[in-house]
Amino acid sequence: MIPRRLHASLDALSAALLILAPSMLGAAPRHRKRLAALGLGVAAYSLATSYRGRARRPIGPSHHRLLDAAQGAACLGLARDVDDPAGRMALRGYAAFSIAVAALSSPSGPEGVTLPPWAAMADLPADLALLRCGIVNVAFIGPPGAGDRGWFLVDAGLPGSAPAILAAARRRFGASRPAAILLTHGHFDHVGALPRLAETWDAPILAHPAEHPYLTGRRAYPPPAPEVGGGMMAEASILFPRSPVDLSQRLRALPEDGTIPDLPHWQWLHMPGHTPGHVSFWHEDRKILIGGDAVVTTRQESVLAALAAPPHLQGPPAYFTPDWAAAAASVRRIADLAPTCLIAGHGPALGGTALVAALQILASGFETRGLPRRSRYLDRRAMPAPGGARMIGR
Repeated sequence: MIPRRLHASLDALSAALLILAPSMLGAAPRHRKRLAALGLGVAAYSLATSYRGRARRPIGPSHHRLLDAAQGAACLGLARDVDDPAGRMALRGYAAFSIAVAALSSPSGPEGVTLPPWAAMADLPADLALLRCGIVNVAFIGPPGAGDRGWFLVDAGLPGSAPAILAAARRRFGASRPAAILLTHGHFDHVGALPRLAETWDAPILAHPAEHPYLTGRRAYPPPAPEVGGGMMAEASILFPRSPVDLSQRLRALPEDGTIPDLPHWQWLHMPGHTPGHVSFWHEDRKILIGGDAVVTTRQESVLAALAAPPHLQGPPAYFTPDWAAAAASVRRIADLAPTCLIAGHGPALGGTALVAALQILASGFETRGLPRRSRYLDRRAMPAPGGARMIGR
């Protein structure tokens, strides 16, 4: 993490360079004006920033880091309009510098447990498949060529994921449709393609009853906690959608007895914390867990880690977790199950003895390895209320 005084000094230098350097280097007038405006903007939000995180100034560290990243993105856009190769390279270099400062000034996120590369499973059991949709996974349950209504989809990815999911389903199952779409929970990155998929396949959607208010348009999820640190994914969480979707016409409740209709040997397990109605799907005989976000297998708070997805076990994505006591209990329950194959909502599928050992380490030391150092939800938890959430003390 970049020290706060150094960060303030870098911001002052950045503003000066953006304002003065283009004129000194003989840049075209239109580029000088744009960069000077950008430099004045950097100076303005830097002067309005409380670098120590106190409330005396309107911009806190989290929002400041987002602005740093935004100015880097703006410079990348300006570079496309610069004909001079040297000027274009300089702008791209400055953009990379700004984005790097934003990333490196973020506080550390949850520690988690790092696994060796060989813990990632290259091959899944024949009746399972994982499809990565950007930063999130969806899973297919059913052997290749399963007949109509003979397979299941778990979760539905980000908005815009429907074409990729439909194509993967056609490759694996042909024209057959799923028996149902199973939801681990209703966050935007798990239901993005759900309306189109459910309509295309005329398929029911099964979710825990405690998740239904967020899936029937009645309740929004609690605000995110970007202060958890760990990278730009956490910082940007204030921009993520949390409004409810309305899937009431196709939504059904998972059976109370833990079974899944037409899917023998599998059961659903309530794993709250990340959301009130979060569930995971468990095959006891084969020790397979489709975990959703109860645990994830990458540093989800970091954009780079979320995209590259090196094996790393930790609790749920910290920026969207409002009940850490329940989340810790869910992690300990998963460790007690001792799965030898884990398909998480984010990150690679993990397996073998390394997974079992990492789960035990994470569960036994969750207070030090699983919790973020800072979160508005560490001392209190968000409780559902009509139209949103309210806070109660722990």
